[in-house]
Formats: sequence, C-alpha cells, structure tokens
Amino acid sequence: MKVTQLSGKIEKDRLHHAYIIEAPREEGVTSLRTLIEEFGMKTKGNPDFHEYIYDVFLLEHAHQLREEQSFHSAEGSKKIFLVAFNTILHEAQNALLKTLEEPTSGTHFFFVTRTSKIFFPTLLSRMQVISGEDESLRSDTGSGERFLGGTVAERMAMVEQWTKIKTEEKPKAKEEVRVFLESFERALYKKISEPKSDLEKSTLRSSAEAHSKPLSKGSDLRPDIGIASFAHSLEHILEAKQALSERSPSLKLLLEHLALTVPRISK
Repeated sequence: MKVTQLSGKIEKDRLHHAYIIEAPREEGVTSLRTLIEEFGMKTKGNPDFHEYIYDVFLLEHAHQLREEQSFHSAEGSKKIFLVAFNTILHEAQNALLKTLEEPTSGTHFFFVTRTSKIFFPTLLSRMQVISGEDESLRSDTGSGERFLGGTVAERMAMVEQWTKIKTEEKPKAKEEVRVFLESFERALYKKISEPKSDLEKSTLRSSAEAHSKPLSKGSDLRPDIGIASFAHSLEHILEAKQALSERSPSLKLLLEHLALTVPRISK
C-alpha cells in the first residue's frame, strides 16, 4: 500500500471517527504512520498517538482501548489510535461497538487488517472502509484454483506448508491461510459464475452421497460434482474462515477437512 492510496481518501480536516484499512499489516501500518506525520502529528514520543499490533484482538484489548480513548488529548487537539491485527474475537467486537457508538470527541481510530469481512455488519456500519489491498491479491485465485483442481495428495502437500512450522511462525501462517481461504472462495465463485453451458462441460450433477462422504487420503477426488456441491463447498470454507477467527484454531484440522470434503473441480 502506498501513502497516496490513503491521502486521497483520508483528509486531515475531515477525519471520520473510525477507519478500516484493508492491507497487509506492515504496509498498512507504515503508510498510516507516514500519512499521520504528513498531517503534522508526531508518531513517536507523542501521548496523543497510540499504536498497537496484535495477532488476535481480544476482549481485554477492546476494554483497554475504550478506557484510553475516554481521556481527552494532552495537547487539546486529536487523539489517534492505530490498531493492527489479523483477526478479532466476537466478544471483542461487541465491546468495540460500544466504544464506537459513544466516541470521545477528537478521537480517531485506524484499524489495519487484511479484510473487513471479519467484522460484524453492525460494527462495520460504524467505520469507513478503505481498501489498500494490492490488485494481485484481489484477482489472483492461484492457490485457490490449485487446491480446487488438485488431488488429495496435492492438497495435503499444500496443507503441510502451512502446518509444519515453528511456533514463532504461526501468526504468519495463520495470515497466509486467511489469504488462501479468500482465494479458494473466489475460485469457487468463479466456477459458479461460468456460463451454464461451460459449467456443464466441466461438472456433472452428482448424487447426494458424492458430497456428503469425506474421501480417503488414498483416493482421488471426483470431478463430476454439480451445483449443489458448490454450495456445500462454500459452506465448508465459510466455516473454516469463522473458525480461523477464534483464539487458537488448528490450521491442520481446518485445511485437512477442506482437502477431504471439497470435491475436485478441474478445468
């Protein structure tokens, strides 16, 4: 994300109370710091600038934020809170909603995360969303398409790259899995949106058993899955995305479940 992507959407004299910046953490945080400095506000040694970086935004973080924002700025102007995280727990969202419903005058929040889809609609309605995600991530369905068209063995190899990691690498892997799930979901939607004639060429309507029974690791995936199974597959992905928002999700269980239950759809 470039600062120019933000400067045209965030104006110093017309600041919204709360923003969601959809961007990779490092890029989003760096660009926001630069923009805030350009607004004439120091981001170092300034009691009115607060920056917090989390993997998971917890209930206690929401409570801390609510307490700190309740105080007026030290210099009588604006208070800025820059908060970056990969995901946010449901109870934390409920607590954060109370803060945004009763904002302290002159206080502004900037939440940096990959996607605004992790927020409740009620919370989302209180914030202005600015997408800074690069186009390659938006349009590239590469990993999702590879997983969708892969055999069980090929899928398991992809799963392994995210699960056989060191403890300190888990936050990064979790973020990569989140991006993958978005890619996988887009790949499925892409198949659904194909013209009917093309879709019928690549898939045949299957029996209920075809999508209700998990496949063994030693088997290949059937390519003859119909529209009903697309819906089931999307449900599995949405469940995985929701589970990923919990405190300590098992990436291995989530991904292996998808590898064994989502039918293979090749070109």
